[in-house]
Amino acid sequence: MYRILAAAALGSSLLAPPALASPTAPVIGPGKIVVFDDSGASAEVARSPFRLSFRDAAGRAVLGEVPGLAGLAAPQPVGGTEEPLGVEAVPEVAAYAPLSFVVGADRNVQHPGGLWTGNQAAGGTAGVLHTATAVERATAESDGGVALVLATTDPSRKLQLRISPDKGASLRVRAALSIPTGVSQFTASFSATATEAFRGFGGKTNYLDQRGQDFYNWVQEEHFGARELQPVFTAAPGTGGDRYRFPDGQSSGYYVQNLFVSSEPYGFLLNETALTRWRMAADRPDAWQVSVADEDLDFTVAVGDALEAIGSLTEITGRHRIPPDWALGPIVKRNVKQGGDSPEQQMEKIARDMETIKALKLDLDAYIYESWDSLPRDFVRQTNAELRKRGIHPVGYVRAYVNDDGNFDPPGLFQEAIDEGVAVQTPAGTPFVSVAVGPAVLIDFTNPKAVAWWERRKIRPMLDLGFDGFMQDFGEQVNDDMRFYDTQGRDAKEMHNFFPVVYHRATREILDRWEAENPERGKIWMYVRTGFTGRPGSAGDEYGNFPGDQTSDWQRSSGLPASATDMLNRQVGGLFGFTTDIGGYFDQFGAQKLDAELFQRWTQWSALTPYFRLHNSSGEGTKMPWDLGDAALANWRKYSALHKRAVPYIKQLWQDARATGVPVVRPLWLQFPGDAEAARQDQQWMLGPDVLVAPVVAKGATSREVYFPAGCWRDGETGREYPGGASQTVSAPLGSLPWFVRCGTQPF
Repeated sequence: MYRILAAAALGSSLLAPPALASPTAPVIGPGKIVVFDDSGASAEVARSPFRLSFRDAAGRAVLGEVPGLAGLAAPQPVGGTEEPLGVEAVPEVAAYAPLSFVVGADRNVQHPGGLWTGNQAAGGTAGVLHTATAVERATAESDGGVALVLATTDPSRKLQLRISPDKGASLRVRAALSIPTGVSQFTASFSATATEAFRGFGGKTNYLDQRGQDFYNWVQEEHFGARELQPVFTAAPGTGGDRYRFPDGQSSGYYVQNLFVSSEPYGFLLNETALTRWRMAADRPDAWQVSVADEDLDFTVAVGDALEAIGSLTEITGRHRIPPDWALGPIVKRNVKQGGDSPEQQMEKIARDMETIKALKLDLDAYIYESWDSLPRDFVRQTNAELRKRGIHPVGYVRAYVNDDGNFDPPGLFQEAIDEGVAVQTPAGTPFVSVAVGPAVLIDFTNPKAVAWWERRKIRPMLDLGFDGFMQDFGEQVNDDMRFYDTQGRDAKEMHNFFPVVYHRATREILDRWEAENPERGKIWMYVRTGFTGRPGSAGDEYGNFPGDQTSDWQRSSGLPASATDMLNRQVGGLFGFTTDIGGYFDQFGAQKLDAELFQRWTQWSALTPYFRLHNSSGEGTKMPWDLGDAALANWRKYSALHKRAVPYIKQLWQDARATGVPVVRPLWLQFPGDAEAARQDQQWMLGPDVLVAPVVAKGATSREVYFPAGCWRDGETGREYPGGASQTVSAPLGSLPWFVRCGTQPF
């Protein structure tokens, strides 16, 4: 049903979707059982031996479970581990079988406190593998699905399987056991073709195609590249080379999406929040596997090409909201210097920014400052009033926890959160102290009392002071031994990935109420760092997200070159509002620092993306456009102006994306399916169907190789035309960005 919509979004118009068909009744036969979705695609179950497969409307198989283990007459022992520091020094070989489960135990070790609170340090599972063998009973259901009872290799347990049509054009599979006790892992294993690509998975910076990769999906806090030690990691097996990120490896990310699209074609969504492991044609080239550390399994398959699959799956998980117009304009952010500025120092810097912005006549749509809640209220009101008078929108900052650092929270708020019982608890019923930067406590957003406190003490005061938006930071810090007021049926190990969902939902509901009470203020812009895309996901409550404290350097793993892969992987799952930190944030470690060249290239990189927002230099203090010399300031003016020219085009793309799921920014593999060379480009992208962007991301470079897909392309700065279907070296001196429009179009 998404083919018409997707084709329209790739072009210049948007067509109305066709009406949904009524569910087709399932077919329950003696040898197989078939369930249909609204597009005519189907899930097919072979009764004995049990095997599940998916077919398109023409009956062609696009995805199927691997055959059962040969000669399996008894349970097979299995084992696994996540090695410390995300380095796979000892490669594993997993057991592959149709729907299977492990009776055993998990051994997952998390960082208990400090910067990496909640991250996985090491872990694994051990036990006995069992698998489904045959269908014993099948019953049709009123929603067009079927309920099945399957025998397993464990004589004491039956597998209860439900297959039904899902939203969009997709099919949902839910597996549970008659006796879930003692089950530590559930797994689905599918065959893979020799050339199959797996694209998506959220904020991953390593590759656009995860084929050959073995990784965990777990919302993770803060990662750094190896910097001066990079040659050591590049040479060491199992590190990921120049993609390695300390301390959790190359595939770690702040924003996890249990979602990908395959080239075969289909899309896959795991409707789970527990820790998941994905082996994407990694230890065997003819199969892929997903395991979840839970006693049941729930996934959705959308049969169809990438555009159709993206449309169907993001209808389930959610899509970024269209932001207020002003949020798409140029933005600068005054950070609190790592180690702390006193409130007096913060006020001095903000006042100096105000003077400089006015003196330079800098064209800004928003100004962000983090420290508002530790500053005198009169100063904040006056600052915001002055900004609004100039047509600049004030933007604030909140975190998922409170502490006594004096930079972000007023004195006494930490103790108040403890005294009022709004913090996440330990198993003993005491506040869990030492989250992220200690002493700190994480707010329990599953507790209505805590949500009311959050509204009364943070969100409403911020908005009443005149802020038009805010960054909602953190959310990665949940440990398995934390206890929540209401887990919504999830156990502790399922709350880590789920926490960003409840965190952003709680704030979104507050904003909905406040906006209804204050319609003259318009939309309140909220962008976030951490997030999760499952069922449910957090995307539908957000206007945007940022990649999370990138390093101020040229590293492929976590610096400027990591931005494109991160942005493009997120776009697949409905995260249209990617906003990079212009300049990078972390600059404390090693000899590499933010300088004028890196700042200019990062500014150019951001010009033709959804947002244009400065956020940098935690260690040495924020570097504003005027802090790095005349050339850097001129470069900022030039490319903020280009971004503003692009805003109407971006807004139209976003409106289409909300309706269809087709991204605002597109990897070349999506815009040009079947073009193998386009699929290899992870440092280029398309802004909509007509703008090709190829920024410089290497230190000292004054040119770069650009791949031009089919068609004719005109340089946006020089007017020179390039024929498609080939790569060419394009001149790119420091003051220029290589960008191109499709010949005959005028997108801006």
